[in-house]
This record gives sequence, C-alpha cells and structure tokens, in this order.
Amino acid sequence: MEQSGFIVGIDLGTSKIVGVLGRKNEQGVISILASESVPSDSCVKYGVIYNIDEAAGKIKKLISLLENKVGRKIGKAYVSISGKSLRAIEHKESKLLDEATPVTFAILDNMEQQAKLNKPDFFTNYSVLAPEYYLDGKYEVDPIDKIASSVEGHYRLIIGRPNIKANLIKSITDKAQIEIAGFIVGPVAAGALVLDEHDRQLGCALVDFGAGTTTLSIYKGGLLRYMAVIPFGGRTITKDIQELGFVFDSAETYKIRYGKLGKDKNKAAGELSQEVDLRELNKVIQLRQDEIILNVINQIKESGYADQLEAGIIIMGGAAQMNGLVDYFAEKAQMPVKRAIAKRVYINNAAELVQNPIYTQGLSLLLFANENCEKAENKVPVIEPVQVIPPQPVQQQKEEEHSVKTQESEEQPEPSKDVPKGKKGKKHDDGKQTSFFNFFEKIQNFGGTMFKDEE
Repeated sequence: MEQSGFIVGIDLGTSKIVGVLGRKNEQGVISILASESVPSDSCVKYGVIYNIDEAAGKIKKLISLLENKVGRKIGKAYVSISGKSLRAIEHKESKLLDEATPVTFAILDNMEQQAKLNKPDFFTNYSVLAPEYYLDGKYEVDPIDKIASSVEGHYRLIIGRPNIKANLIKSITDKAQIEIAGFIVGPVAAGALVLDEHDRQLGCALVDFGAGTTTLSIYKGGLLRYMAVIPFGGRTITKDIQELGFVFDSAETYKIRYGKLGKDKNKAAGELSQEVDLRELNKVIQLRQDEIILNVINQIKESGYADQLEAGIIIMGGAAQMNGLVDYFAEKAQMPVKRAIAKRVYINNAAELVQNPIYTQGLSLLLFANENCEKAENKVPVIEPVQVIPPQPVQQQKEEEHSVKTQESEEQPEPSKDVPKGKKGKKHDDGKQTSFFNFFEKIQNFGGTMFKDEE
C-alpha cells in the first residue's frame, strides 16, 4: 500500500453500519484518519443484508461522510462477513511425497489453494485459517525442509450461506459503486485485535454479544478450533421489553439505562422513570439473557474444549456492556469471565474508538487490509485550441495574385540609359542571386531558432 493512500473497512451490523478509514505503516501499525456510523434500521438482520437498495443508500451516505472528513475519494473498501449461518468446519488435505524430496513452501501453498476450492453443498467457503501439519502422521510445527513420505494439513474452513456475499456485492459494488477489496470474516478479525497470544495458546472462548446474533469462537494452541453463531442478541432483548408496552426506542433506552443482571438487579443505579417497573424490566432481560448464555455454554460443551479453556471466557460487543453481565456469566458458566480490550499495539491513536465496542470489528478489518483504497483520479490533459484559417475561394485568390503582380510592375524602376544593353541580363542575375541568398539566410535563421529552442 502506498503511504500517500489509505485503507477502508466497512462493518455491516444489525444495529449500525460502521466505516473506518486509516493508514498503515511499514510495521503494520494503523493510524485512524476518519470514522463514521449510520443506523442499519431494518436493512441488516442477523448481520446479513436483507434490503439491498436501502443498504446501498446507507453505504453511499457512510462513504460520503468519510470522504468529507479526509477530503479524498474512496474507490474500494474491505467488508466484514458475518451472519447466523457462519460456522467453522475441519478439512484435511494430504499429499504423497518421495522420501528424497523435502517439504517446500510451494507444496504447502498448493495444499492451501486446494483447501480454498473446497465448497460444501449449499455453502460458500469464506476463509481458510492457519492449519496444523502432520508428517507421516506426526504433528510438526515447522514442516519446511523436513523429509517425509506424506504431509497432511488440517484446516479450519469458515463457511456460510452464499447470500451473505451475494447481497454485499449487489449493495456495495453494483448499487453504491464501491469496489470490494476483500471479504474478511468479522469474528476472526475481531479475535486478532482483542486476544492475546497467551490467551489463544492456553485456550479461551471469545463471545461477541451483537445486536442480532451472539458469536462464539474457541481458541486453543494459538488456533481457532470452533465457531458457532446463536441467532439472539441485544435487539432480541429490546423487542422483549417492547412487550411491556414501550416503543422500540424507549425500550432500548430503558435497557441501557436500567438493565442489570445478578443479585442487585432490582436496585436502581439512578433516578428511575415512573414509566418503568424495574422488577418487570429486569425479569424480562434476565429471561432472554439466560437463554443466550445457556446456548453459549451448551456450544462450548459441544466443541469438546470445555475443560481446556484455561484463559476462561472473554466477552465483547455492544450488548456485552450490560451491568452485571460479567459476574452473572461467570456464575452460570463456572469459569472466569472478563471483557475484551482492543490491543493498542496495532492502533496508535483514536483511543475513544478503541474503547467503543461498536467500532471493534470495523477496526479489526484494517489489520487484514493491504490494498490502497483511495480512488485514482484520471486527469484529462488540457489541449490548446488550434486556430484554423479557412481556405480562400479560387476566384478571390486569382484576383489577389493579379493585384500583387500589378503592384510589383508599377514599382519596378526603368533601366538606366547609361547601362549597356549587354549588362541588363547581369543585373537581372544579380537580383536573382540576392533573392536566393536572402531566402537561404531565412532558412538558416529558422533552423537556428529551432535548435535553440530544443536546447
């Protein structure tokens, strides 16, 4: 990426569409230049575009807001892949070798390309994650230059419904006229931004509480091992609160202001509105939150890593900000729970964005962006107009030539009587010779001027 350009990430969430624009230096550290968000309203559900035209209009508005902040045009952007159909599956690729040929980068790259071509029925392969290699059936951290009769790669494929990608292309490329530089799986990118290598090695469950979905990603030995998406989120809780007789906006406000889990859930943190029955409000919130948490715990058990998560559970996302959630979740799961924090080693400014959970996934997209997203302006060269002199009519040209000849004959002096008749021709010849030298001198002057200009 050129230092004069920038990179752009767009995260399409159920509650907001977020855009982040920044610049990455040679060390991979990102400086944020601009950020914006617009409400998704009803055009995005469960992280997937449902209304293509409405989403395109919102993306155009988002791009315009970013362009106004930086004073430059955006030609392309990196886009997040998310949705309730996403999940991780295991896939194996193997290759037989002769015991005289060592394993090379080319062999491993060819195996990875084959893994990318694998497409399960009715699903799209959105990402191939770092594999584990086995030489002759034995695990090998670094297989390069090792001798073996066979090499096997164990990959994790992130798959999902084809309409996730198709609707993004229709809205962003076809309608909003913004080229997609790359598709990045949002939960994987977010994990790279908020998780320590220490936590990934020990084993942890990253739980992203979003507006439409709750995503579970399990890491062990430094690699993603399991992924599942639960189709409930913060917006589901808000809709439950609406059943108490509130409009959606009021229900969302009361959830954020008064919502609380745990033993002290019925103690008001501030002045309570007369419209709100705190006991009923938190009873509704806890019932739905119990369902989400129990689904997450069940998926952790299904993964087979429940007893291997030494780093516990790490929570993130806008809906993870509810009061009392950390302690309540830890009590239910019987393991430590903490909030995720974006690593400042990757982003050297914009502290307010790093601390805002709404922007976490959008910021994480920039970690994987390497293409200049600035729109190339095609400058049209300015051509000076050429003055064209129209040709004169033939009759007019003849009349002008006749007029010139008449004028020349009138101006010709009569020959002197003192000059002998035999000398008339010589004088005529001298005239021709003078005229020839004058003409040659003009040619030399023109040539000298031309070469002088070139010099």
